[in-house]
Amino acid sequence: MHEQTVVSIKDLRFATLRCPHCRTRVTLDLALSLGYQGRSASLAPDQCPRCGSALHSNVAPGLEHLQKAYALLAKLGNSVTFTANDEMSEDGTAPGDPPAKTP
Repeated sequence: MHEQTVVSIKDLRFATLRCPHCRTRVTLDLALSLGYQGRSASLAPDQCPRCGSALHSNVAPGLEHLQKAYALLAKLGNSVTFTANDEMSEDGTAPGDPPAKTP
């Protein structure tokens, strides 16, 4: 089944990072001008706050570029939208979703 989701740039305010080692998620606010934990050098952490594993070296610079683009485009409100195609598998999960845990 294919579904489309249309989202305005102003509604894409948050970005979530997932640690590839422990799967901890960190949600970052693209509208904030402060860096991670008050640092101005970067929006994102250099390492996972839970397990301490280093995040990919492209994460912080990529999110900084995204934050700058967001700051410029969010001012346009609904003039800029993104369309995402959601493909659902036969069992109703999105591709890439981790398998459900069984008790």
